[in-house]
Amino acid sequence: MHARLAALPLAVVIVVVGAAAANRILRPPAGGAGGPISTPVTMTSSLAPAASSGLAAPLRAPPFDGGAAAEAGAPRMIHGSPRHVHRSAARGPQAAKVGWRVPVGGAVAAQVTSSPDEQTLYAATLDGSVVALARTDGARRWTTRLGDRVYSTPLVHDDGTLYVGTDGKKLVALSAGGVVLWRLEVEGEADTGAVFAQDGTIVFAAGSAVHGARRGGDLAWRFAAKGKVFTAPALTAEGLVVFGSQDHHVYALASDGTLSWSTDLGADVDGAPAIADDGAVYVGTDRGEIVRLEPRGKIAWRAAVGGFVRGSLAVARNGDVLAGTYGPVPRVVRVSPEGAIRGAFAIQGTGAREFGIHGGPLEDAEGALYFGAQDDAAYALGPDGAPRWRFETGADVDAPLTLLSDGSLIVPSEDGTVTMLLP
Repeated sequence: MHARLAALPLAVVIVVVGAAAANRILRPPAGGAGGPISTPVTMTSSLAPAASSGLAAPLRAPPFDGGAAAEAGAPRMIHGSPRHVHRSAARGPQAAKVGWRVPVGGAVAAQVTSSPDEQTLYAATLDGSVVALARTDGARRWTTRLGDRVYSTPLVHDDGTLYVGTDGKKLVALSAGGVVLWRLEVEGEADTGAVFAQDGTIVFAAGSAVHGARRGGDLAWRFAAKGKVFTAPALTAEGLVVFGSQDHHVYALASDGTLSWSTDLGADVDGAPAIADDGAVYVGTDRGEIVRLEPRGKIAWRAAVGGFVRGSLAVARNGDVLAGTYGPVPRVVRVSPEGAIRGAFAIQGTGAREFGIHGGPLEDAEGALYFGAQDDAAYALGPDGAPRWRFETGADVDAPLTLLSDGSLIVPSEDGTVTMLLP
């Protein structure tokens, strides 16, 4: 859990409405070795947006008539699709009612993904394991040790095979039963989520390079950037592989790994791009900006959002881009396709620039948003921008949240637990 500073700048303080006794925030008990914990708890939090020029409006979703398509079924890769839009066809929980909460043996900093039939959930841990949990009660089905920290979101194929990168400089393939099928050694830490290219190639980043691996475990191609690649590659409708690097560039590669275009943004690009329905590419930077690139890489606009943008972006059904930002005032920010900031929702920060919200929120079927933050909590906001609930864990919630088909929400935490909140 992050240390809290003893004194905060006045502009950073977020007012919690209601008396502490009446709106006390509860911490669910930690899961023990005896099995799943079922503790129904409802978290509520009324937080006013931090005052800041251009960012003080409520995070209200403009009306939409159903909008663009959302992903059906539970996600089987980071943000649920190769375009990383992070939206679901299901309706998420109206209250934070715990179905089960289980320990998985290590901090979870990657999104939890699902088997094709949604009966098994896969959590990657920083103690170097992939843990398979039963969807019904969180019971552990198997654990496979991979030998080093796993920051990458497990990628799940239609046949149930999992592909996971590790900080041991390997991409590992696992059977649906957790058996290691092969390991592909690379030159850097494979710590971002992989995607399938249109030809079935597994595309993933490791160190300063992006790789294409065949499903048999051999390398098809490799493209080297000039800086570390922390972004999970995204895939356009035309099949281009798009990613950012700490060399300040956004790159687009053809299906054979050759360069199609690159654009210099003048700052580190650490979060995964999101590809909009109109083909635009959105990225965030350490300059505190969201940038819209046209399909061939031309910069359309830059929007200043007041803090580092380091996690994966998301795209709402109405076309707005959604981002989490770091301090001094951590926020979720909504920006229109034209680059106008529609609104923001702030959480209480520490005043530090390295404390914040890591990634854009998940949008459900009615436009509600769900996300985690480094104040050790997960949040739900209604389409009107008002907070519905706040669910506190024992440590940072940096990983994207996962919505299953029935509306159950999966919350992974760096306290070493995975929680299911009931629809």
